[in-house]
Amino acid sequence: MIARPSLGFIGIGKVGTTLARLLFARGFSVPCVYSRSASHAGILANTVRAKVAASAEEVVRSTDLIFLTVPDDAIAEVAARLAITQLNGKAVVHTSGVQESSVLNSLVVHGAMVGSLHPIFPFADIEQSVMGLPGAVFGVQVDSQTLQDWLKDIVNALDGQTLMIAAGQKALYHSALVFASNYGVTLYAIAQQLLTHMGAEKEVSTLALNTLTAGMVRNLQVMGIPDALTGPLVRGDVGTIEAHLAALQLFNPTLANLYTQLAIQTLPLAAARGADTGLIEVLLRKKMDDADNHT
Repeated sequence: MIARPSLGFIGIGKVGTTLARLLFARGFSVPCVYSRSASHAGILANTVRAKVAASAEEVVRSTDLIFLTVPDDAIAEVAARLAITQLNGKAVVHTSGVQESSVLNSLVVHGAMVGSLHPIFPFADIEQSVMGLPGAVFGVQVDSQTLQDWLKDIVNALDGQTLMIAAGQKALYHSALVFASNYGVTLYAIAQQLLTHMGAEKEVSTLALNTLTAGMVRNLQVMGIPDALTGPLVRGDVGTIEAHLAALQLFNPTLANLYTQLAIQTLPLAAARGADTGLIEVLLRKKMDDADNHT
């Protein structure tokens, strides 16, 4: 078993608070935390029996593995402030989904190991995150075997799994997560807007969509892709697609175009389920051509 590093946190938001609380509860030492918000730092420090540092540099001096749980745009700035500190044998890790670990390279010349640990989890609320994060997958980039061992130990302590990300791939990796999580919310909101427009009460439309999306997620978990796909594309129902497009064109042409683009992306999945998608593809391509000709 590897010797566990002591952990420090710079930035005490939802991600930093959740990680610190969970890892402390699983036996990691968290001697020192820092935040520009003294109240946030104090609340977390009381929970994990840590000292509230007077500066980010103090966290570096006091701990082995430092998490920069700050906004993405602040990572390089904080790293530059730490680059005057002796970092031999220490590691600095950020938790951004999109930033490469190379954003911390200014610290390497001072002896630091650098990397990133990104929890693939929606941090909407701290208490729910503390309950829900264990068992998640974590995207990891590292520049050394020692740091990889440290981060894998952390992931294992959280009952999670590690997804190693090659250099230069973070933006593509993160865009995949945004499609699945953030834009899933967007599509839900569009569906609710359409139901509200036709007169449905919000309580009823919310129940309908919650039931529908929960069933979709269960199907994905149990059946996977493409078998979880249902609906008119799988049935090869050209008339239904035509009716959808006509109604959406009257309501909001932008949504009609979005529907068309999503349907085109869905055609290979429907075909993999054995659907005859030839006529539907002709219809969708014509719709795309018509939209292009009007721009």
